[in-house]
Amino acid sequence: MKFTVRVLAGILVASSLAIPGWTQGKGRDPLTDAEVDQMREAADFPNKRLDLLVKFARERVFEIESAQSESAGTAKTKTIHDTLQDFIFILDEIEDNIDMYGSHNADMRKGLKLVIEADSEWQLKLRQIKEKSPPDELQQFSFVLINATDTVGDSAKMARETLQEQNKLAAEKKLVTDYTVRKN
Repeated sequence: MKFTVRVLAGILVASSLAIPGWTQGKGRDPLTDAEVDQMREAADFPNKRLDLLVKFARERVFEIESAQSESAGTAKTKTIHDTLQDFIFILDEIEDNIDMYGSHNADMRKGLKLVIEADSEWQLKLRQIKEKSPPDELQQFSFVLINATDTVGDSAKMARETLQEQNKLAAEKKLVTDYTVRKN
């Protein structure tokens, strides 16, 4: 079911690129230039990267909550829709980073705890977004909201499982604590 929702979301996103005015522009990046620079600077610091990604995702949720307080209209629902897509992108980046650093046995336990805490927060906030949205507005972004909710659930599960693995590796002294001197 979750896989099907993600596949359908991907098709919807891809097809929406062909609809003029649906996205903020061709090649629109979910991260700002400043955020991309911060991510580059933190490339060798798994916990810092996860911290940044959580921060960026929280900012997107705040943008959605702020947009909800605006008066009804197409611009409002488009902002919520697009920002939810950006939020999903950031969650996917979190998962990609966990996979990458995990494959190198990099110690990211601190960052994983932060992700797990944030996932719980996001589940609540996404539920509140759904509950506070008038039905006619919710219809405009309900699909991407469902996808975001599923992605948060997947992220929480992955982070918990990875943290368990990391704790086991730490007990066996197999975690790399200084990722900058890793073996490639």
